[in-house]
Amino acid sequence: MGSEMCIRDSGNSVAFNVIISIITELSFFLVFYIISRRTQTDWVQASGVRNVSPWYLYIIAAILGILCVFLFNPIISLWEQLLSLIGYDISGELPMPLDSVGMLILAIFAVALIPAICEEFLYRGLVLNGLRKYGVWVSVLTSALLFSLMHMNLQQLPYTFILGVIFGLIVYYTRNIWLSIIMHFLNNATAILIMYFATNSSTEFVWWHILVALGCVIVACGIIWLVVWLIKKKDNKATEQDPLDTQTILPAAQRNKLMLTPILAGVLFLILFSLINFGVI
Repeated sequence: MGSEMCIRDSGNSVAFNVIISIITELSFFLVFYIISRRTQTDWVQASGVRNVSPWYLYIIAAILGILCVFLFNPIISLWEQLLSLIGYDISGELPMPLDSVGMLILAIFAVALIPAICEEFLYRGLVLNGLRKYGVWVSVLTSALLFSLMHMNLQQLPYTFILGVIFGLIVYYTRNIWLSIIMHFLNNATAILIMYFATNSSTEFVWWHILVALGCVIVACGIIWLVVWLIKKKDNKATEQDPLDTQTILPAAQRNKLMLTPILAGVLFLILFSLINFGVI
């Protein structure tokens, strides 16, 4: 889920929380657009928004986006249990209560659709594609790290990083940002639907949950490896004229400032948010 999941119940109205959440997400797209303009980059071409893929990849992306919720949920539950044991407050709320169909639709729009578009343009469209020439792991891991730090939530850190890696690999090899947008949207929407229909969110933790979590992670990694292998084999048709491979590389000093600044800021905000949830401040 996005940074919108970190909003706490501070007495503000639902409308206020939703507006702030949407404005926050739109600011990500604004950053993407401003940096593209300042670097004189054609943001439409550079983001990969015009690229298309075979029809079956869209289906795979949709299935994988939903599947990640279920495959990684056990390991995330285990992580939350460990955090709770050391005093971390793992309670979290949406910007609005899911007490009606209207609120469900609003949540899907504000928490699933808008973040999927805005966050993917910034972290996959700008960061990943801007680092493409430095190889798959530099671009994918850097974009995933920034994506996870952006959420400023220790509770979500492992899951958002894993998702960032998956989204990054898909975009890196297909050059099609729509695939990660679809995955991101369906992942968030599925989590919202689960929250909406859930009648009891608390479950008793037992030792075999660890085995289930590890098994799900192994299965998930196998599926992800298979998907990436299929994409590399069938859809990796880059050319020398590909705008994603011919972008200007910034000088080392500017590149370091561009990447290190948000990483350090994200780490500091994550530490601050964690101290608050641990009750230290």
